[in-house]
Order: sequence, then structure tokens, then C-alpha cells
Amino acid sequence: MVSMASSEVYRIGSVTYDSSTRTLTHDNGQTEYFTPRVSDVFLLLLAHQGKCVEKEFLLSQCWGDTIVSEQALTNVISKLRKVLANHALDMITITTVSKSGYLLEVKEENLSSEYQQESCDSIPEHVSEDMVVEKNNVKIKETKLSFYSNKRFFYFILTIAIMLISIFIYTNNKINTLPYFIDTENYSNELSVGSNNIYFNNIDKYKVDKVFFIKDIKKGVSSICDSKVFIQFYYNTRIANNTAVVVFIITSDGRTFNFRMSKYINGGFSKQLNDYLKSKNVVC
Repeated sequence: MVSMASSEVYRIGSVTYDSSTRTLTHDNGQTEYFTPRVSDVFLLLLAHQGKCVEKEFLLSQCWGDTIVSEQALTNVISKLRKVLANHALDMITITTVSKSGYLLEVKEENLSSEYQQESCDSIPEHVSEDMVVEKNNVKIKETKLSFYSNKRFFYFILTIAIMLISIFIYTNNKINTLPYFIDTENYSNELSVGSNNIYFNNIDKYKVDKVFFIKDIKKGVSSICDSKVFIQFYYNTRIANNTAVVVFIITSDGRTFNFRMSKYINGGFSKQLNDYLKSKNVVC
């Protein structure tokens, strides 16, 4: 569990991270200092703990307009993992999500054995048929119930089984059609362009003209078909008052592509996206 002692200090189990000084301190007194870039990546992953953060998003937020290869991000992740392994043990893990990004997870503490024992002790034992039990010097004759002969119980189990099967089928279909790291709650708007489905977040707060954007995206995806396109606008913290955009494309044959602009420009967005898709041979 992660808690914030202040706007700059994070408490994660037995370690504390002060973002103002970029210092990671263990309760045993051991201290580690992060470089600015490692600190930026760590804070961004921590802010999205439990969710996959795409590489393109990490690069745009932590490197800004500086042109670097993905190897630079890989090196930072490697350094971060090494530090966390030395100080946070297995409490904090960073998982690589193939061809997408990184997932930071903070493990919850397990229940104490005393609590588990108490829970187990509280479960009543089955009483055998016609068994006589003595409680407070009063003899009570208890008879074992035959649950399987009870039609209500049978129908109850049958209903639960049908519900579980339905949930499994629905979840399986969702997994097969959409990567698990795509959080649909982040995409409140939906638009159909030809045979393509376009999903995008609330662009009003990013000062993006919706009418121009819709015209832009129609031109941008004109070369593809039967695809799902997820578009997310965000503020680029490296450039003041600047809106950036990340696009994730899933084609009908299951291929995935990432496109980003560190500075969104009306008109220029559609051309760059269209050129990118054609360069990747993503055409109908």
C-alpha cells in the first residue's frame, strides 16, 4: 500500500521516498539517491501503479522532445529495478509488458497466521449422523443433513454455476478482443469512421477543438479499416501549456501500433498519423 506523507514524500511499506531530494530511505537507515531521470520514471509508474504505462507515454513525459531510443528507457528501468531489489525487496515489482510498456505493482501484506487460524477455528465441523454432543452438561442429539437430497440447494448450485460460466465467457471474449492494459474508463468518447472504431478521452479540458479533431482523425485513419484506435490527450509536463497525444492502434489481424505527438497540432496530426500508418504498411 502506498501512502503520501506529504505532496513530495511517499510511504511504501518499509521504505520512504522523498521526491524533492530524490532519496529512497529504508527503515533500517539505508539510503539510495535517484538520478533525475530515474526519479521521473519511478514517480510516473508509481502514479499509475497496477496499470501498464506505455513506453511512448514514459518517453514523452520523462524525456520530452529529446530524441532517444527505447534503450534509454530500458537502462533507467534496469537501474530502478536494481535499487528496489536492494531496498524494497519483493514489495515493489516492475513487470515488462511485451511490446507495450511497464507495470509497477505494490504487494499487499499477507494476513497474519494468527488471524488465519482464528478464521479456521470459527468454521463449525460437520456433525456425524445421530451424534450426541454434550454442551454445558446438556445432551443434544444432532442429525447430519443430506444436502444433496435438498432440491433447493441443487438448484442454487446450478444457478451459481451458470453465472460463473457466463462471467467466464464474457471475460474471455473481452480478453481476446482488447489488451488488458487498455482501461476503457479513460476513453469516454466513441466515434465510427468507416469500419474503424475510434475511442478518445475528454478533450475539452485539453483545449482541443472537437470539431477540428474529428475532421483530423477521419483523415488520419483513412488508409486503414476494421481497426480499433485509442487516442489519449494529456499535458506534456516538459513543455508549458502544451497538449500531447498518444494513439494506440489494434488492427483486425491483431497487430498493434503506437504513435505519439509531443505537441498536438490541428491538421498536422492527421498527416503525421497517416504517414506513420503507411510507413508501417497498415493499409486496407
